Amino acid sequence: MEYVLAGRYRLAERLGEGGAGTVWRARDDRLGRDVAVKQLRIPQELDETGRRAFVDQAIHEARSAGRLRDPAIVLVHDVVLEQGHPWIIMDLANGRSLDKIVKESGPLPPHIVARIGLQVLSALEVAHAHGILHQDVKPANILLDADGTAMLTDFGVAAPMGGVGGGGSPGYMPPERLNGLPAGPASDLFALGASLYTAVEGRAPFHREMQAAVAAAVLLHDPPPPLRAGRELGRLILDLLAKDPNRRPLPHEVRQRLSGSQNTAPTAYRPRRKWKLPAALAAVALAGGGALVYAFAVPHVEQGRFAAAPDACALLPEAQVRAMLGGDARRETPRQGECVWKVWQGSRPGRSISVRVATHAPQGGHGGPEVAKLLFDNDRAAASAANGTSFRKTVSAVRDVPGVGEAAYAQDTFETYATSDDGTGRAWCRVALRGSNLTGEIVYHVVEVKKADADAQRTAVTAAEQVAASLNG
Repeated sequence: MEYVLAGRYRLAERLGEGGAGTVWRARDDRLGRDVAVKQLRIPQELDETGRRAFVDQAIHEARSAGRLRDPAIVLVHDVVLEQGHPWIIMDLANGRSLDKIVKESGPLPPHIVARIGLQVLSALEVAHAHGILHQDVKPANILLDADGTAMLTDFGVAAPMGGVGGGGSPGYMPPERLNGLPAGPASDLFALGASLYTAVEGRAPFHREMQAAVAAAVLLHDPPPPLRAGRELGRLILDLLAKDPNRRPLPHEVRQRLSGSQNTAPTAYRPRRKWKLPAALAAVALAGGGALVYAFAVPHVEQGRFAAAPDACALLPEAQVRAMLGGDARRETPRQGECVWKVWQGSRPGRSISVRVATHAPQGGHGGPEVAKLLFDNDRAAASAANGTSFRKTVSAVRDVPGVGEAAYAQDTFETYATSDDGTGRAWCRVALRGSNLTGEIVYHVVEVKKADADAQRTAVTAAEQVAASLNG
C-alpha cells in the first residue's frame, strides 16, 4: 500500500534506518521531483508533555538546519508533522555513501580521503558557525558523487551546541557523549576522524563483533595505528580521536593539515612513543555517572571468573531448544562465542534462538567484571534510546529481568512486513545479561506474527534463565 505524506510526498522505498529514524525515497507530487524523507523516531517512554517537547524541538532544529548553505551540505527543504510524528524533507543526493564504497571497493588513497575530509569539515564549520552540531557524522552519512565530491547528509536531526542527547552511532560517538556530557564542535571532529580512519583503513577504528564492546573500546582503548594513511594524515586522525575533547585539534588546524595531506606522498605512519609513568604518578579522570574514561594501568585488578568464553552451544540443552522452538532445530555456529538454532519453514527460518557470549579482560585499570558492567550499561543505554516506532518497526522499552545473572534486561522488536495488509510481521525478543567478566545475549526470533506476544517474551526469558544457570554450574 502506497503512503502519501501530507498529501504530497509519495513514499517509494526505504533507503536506510538508524536510531533516530527511517529515511525513504519519495516523490514530491507537487513539484514532480524525488526527495529524501526522514521520519524521526519518538521515544516511547515519553509522556504527552515530553512528546510535545520532543516534536517541537525536532521541528525547531530541522528548520535551523534548513538555513545551512554549503556545497557539502544536503539541504533540508521542509518539515511535516503528521499523526504526531515529525517528517523531514531533504534533497535526494545521487551519490553513493562512503561506507558502501569502502565495503565494495576497499580503502581509499590517503589524498582522496584528505579531500573528502576537507569538504565534510567545510560543512561542519558552517553548521558550527550557526550554533548547530551534526551529532551523527559517519561514513553512511557522507555521500560521494561520481566526480568524488563529498556531501554530508542527515542534518535534519542536528542539535544545538551544549546538548546532552541527540542521535549518534556506535564507534563514531565520542567519549564525552557516551558519558552523558555536553557535546561541542570537538564532538563532531571526533566523528570526522573516525570516518576518515574507516575510509583510509577499510575498517572502523573501534570495530568489535558485539555492539556493546564498541562503546567500551571508544572509552578505554586507542585504535590501531592507521597504517595506510601515511605519516601526516595518520597523525591527524589519531589526534582527532583523542579521548579528551580539549586535546583535539581546532578546525583551522584540521583544515591546514588536511590540505597538506592532499599533496604529500604517503609515508609509513609510525606511532609516537608512549612513556610509562611510575605507579605513584598514575592518574585517572572521571566523567559523567562515575564512568572511568582515561586511566593508566593499575596492577592487581580482578580478572573475573571466566578465562575464556564458554561454548555457546553447550549453554542450552538440545531437548530444551527443541521444546522451545517446537520442532527439529538445525544448529549453526556463525562465529566463536555464538550458537544459533533454527526451525525452517520451507526455504527460510520460521523460529530461531541465538545465544552469544563474550568475556572481557581487565582494561585501563578496570577489572574484568568492571569492564563487563561498563559494556552492559552502555548497551542498555543504547537499547533505551532505540525505544519507539518508526513506520513499520516498533521497539519496546527495556525492562529488568530479575534472577538472571548479576543483571539482565529484555527488549522486544516487531516489524510489519512491507507487503502485509493485516499487520503481520516478525518479532525479536532479546534478553541481555552479565555475570562477572562475561556479557551475553539471547534472542528469540519468530515470523508470521502480529506482535511480540507474551509467549515469545517468555521463551526468550526461559532461554536466558537456562543460559545463566549453565554459566553458574
